[in-house]
Amino acid sequence: MLEKTFTEKSYTLEILYHVGTYENSIHFIFDHASKTCAIVDPAWEADLFIQKITDKGYTLTDIWLTHWHNDHMNAVDEIANKTGASITAGINEIPYLDIKNPIKTVDDKDTVTLGATSATIINTPGHTAGGVCYLLDGHLIAGDSLFVYGAGHCAMPGADANVLFHSMQKLKQIEDEVLLHCGHDYGSQITTTMAQQKSGNPFLMIDNEDDFVRYRNHIHDGSRTYPMQPVSQQALDALL
Repeated sequence: MLEKTFTEKSYTLEILYHVGTYENSIHFIFDHASKTCAIVDPAWEADLFIQKITDKGYTLTDIWLTHWHNDHMNAVDEIANKTGASITAGINEIPYLDIKNPIKTVDDKDTVTLGATSATIINTPGHTAGGVCYLLDGHLIAGDSLFVYGAGHCAMPGADANVLFHSMQKLKQIEDEVLLHCGHDYGSQITTTMAQQKSGNPFLMIDNEDDFVRYRNHIHDGSRTYPMQPVSQQALDALL
């Protein structure tokens, strides 16, 4: 596993990369004032995550989910049972979540708090029916809605490429200097600024909905390889 740390005024964001069968990225938000922690999309290694948080002298109080896919939530119930942490998910994702513990729901523009740290909810359906992103001070935790120079597929229940197009339009409005953090490390860089994504991620560069849907459903998978590299406008126009 690879680990990166970003220290801000009220919190520290730590990320474990390449966790489990599908090499997920697991995000830990440590609130300095309250010594509490939120974990985003915990999967595969419940005891490892709990121990990591405990060893730092923090208490795990919150589990924040971006979407329902099993590789992002298969450790949720185990962690909640062992720690009593509360679970938060987007309201439109509830029909798809196979979780036995109670779930708090959030909607677009809601705020979730962890001690002195807050995150704004951005509804970003398309990859799933009710996916959300968490926008903190300086950082966007996007799950699989947006990848470094890519975006989530639209192949499973609840997915819709037309809906994803409108989610991408919302993400274009995020300030350029915000750092993007994704559910998987699929890009040529492990993280980037939103400015870099707006100028090199095809899913943020296509302004026409029909072109976007055709690109997502029929062009993208056959035209690009991992790790994802930035795309020029000229190269993208040629594909369209």
